[in-house]
Amino acid sequence: DFYDPLLRRAFAIADVEDDTIVVYYDVYGKGTYAISQKKEGETINVLGPLGNRLFPEDYDNYVVVGGGIGYAGLSLFLKQLKKHNKRFVAIYGARKKEDLSMIKWNEENQIQPIYYTEDGSSGRKGLVTQDLKDIIKSNPNAPLIVCGPKGMMKAVAKIAKEENALCYLSLESRMACGIGICVGCVVKDVKNDTYVRVCYEGPVFEANEIEL
Repeated sequence: DFYDPLLRRAFAIADVEDDTIVVYYDVYGKGTYAISQKKEGETINVLGPLGNRLFPEDYDNYVVVGGGIGYAGLSLFLKQLKKHNKRFVAIYGARKKEDLSMIKWNEENQIQPIYYTEDGSSGRKGLVTQDLKDIIKSNPNAPLIVCGPKGMMKAVAKIAKEENALCYLSLESRMACGIGICVGCVVKDVKNDTYVRVCYEGPVFEANEIEL
């Protein structure tokens, strides 16, 4: 079973501590289960970092929206915003409290997001989108920085469009090669009527550039 599972799994770098990178993940299938069985001291072959487009850093204020394990695609950016004294509102939602796996990380890094859970077990009961229009109105000219499940990102992008707010999505995609050769992680580029690779042209895109 050396080649099973065959493909690598793509993860966001959630944090960097000295020369160590930190990754958060949920166990969904065979690949993440195999990773979860690794013991301290064992090695894993890693390819990265990958991609060419990251979140813009030249704004003074941000609205950052994370869903589930997708919050790990935002945490390092949030840490940098805090380090550079930028203003931001962070929103972190999941189905239930147990899925908010980065609560402790937030506390350790003194980041205080607005929490949402669908079942009301932590924070506000409901979806990350329910107060979003008011938050956007309270933070004019702040771009939305988003990572999470596809349905959530679509909903956030729709609200951003209605409110004429810039919206940047960090896409999560299965990747076979990770370096732009296999064209397995493409999304539709609606502006140019072509396809772009999440691993190479991405992983961050403006919401109005692509079709999820």
